[in-house]
Order: sequence, then C-alpha cells, then structure tokens
Amino acid sequence: MTDACQRYLEDPEGHAGHLAVCEKCRAMEEILGSRVHAQPIRVDALPLAPWEQAAYRAWPVVIGGMLAVLAVAFAICRAAGISPLTAIVAGMSAAQMRAYVTSAADALRGASLAWQIVFGAAFVVINAVLVVLLRRAPRGIDA
Repeated sequence: MTDACQRYLEDPEGHAGHLAVCEKCRAMEEILGSRVHAQPIRVDALPLAPWEQAAYRAWPVVIGGMLAVLAVAFAICRAAGISPLTAIVAGMSAAQMRAYVTSAADALRGASLAWQIVFGAAFVVINAVLVVLLRRAPRGIDA
C-alpha cells in the first residue's frame, strides 16, 4: 500500500483522482460500493433483538391479565368481607405498615439464637447473590 493509497483511504472525497491511477483501490471501491451504498438497510427486515421479542405482548393479553388480577383481588376482598376501597386504604396506611414491621422485629428479637443466625446468614447470602448478578457482564447489545 502506497502513501497515496493511505491518503485516499483517510479522505476518499479529497483524493478522488487516485481511483483513476490505482487499480487496487478502484477494485476495493467497486466491491465496497456495490455492497454498502447500493443496498439500503430495510429496518423491517432485521430480526428483533432477544429483549424486544421477550417484551412484546399483544394488547389483548395485557388487558386480559389486568382483568384477571382485578378479578382475583375482588374475590379476595369478597372472601375477607371487606370492600376493595377499604383494602386499598388499609394497604396505604403508614401506621399499620409500621406496626407490621415492629411486630416482625419483635418476633425476630424473641426468636432463638439459631433462628437469628439463619436469618442473618440468609440476608448475607441473598445480598451476595444480588451483587454477583449485578457485577456480571451484560448480555445483548453491550456484550
């Protein structure tokens, strides 16, 4: 490869006259030009990425799933003998959530030493697994 070829490769538009002199560069331009410039990319012909296929859901499936979840929630409220509005208000009550957390903490404090060790070990193991999963190499477009 000569210096003229190198200059042409760095700036093809500025050294367009080089193609008339160099047979190798002219052949390379013909090969690249026919493959790259003559065939525009058709986006609809490209395959979907794995995360695009996995995330795709038809709207009837989404609406049907939402209606199924609402039906189960209403059935649970009916079985418990409360109205759905009462369940929503009770679920958003900060005082009641604080009472649940306090009672769980009291139960853990009152538990035997073996259960406290098991709980602590499970906490450490689960968080270690989450850290390992967050640190692994990404897959897909970033890989």
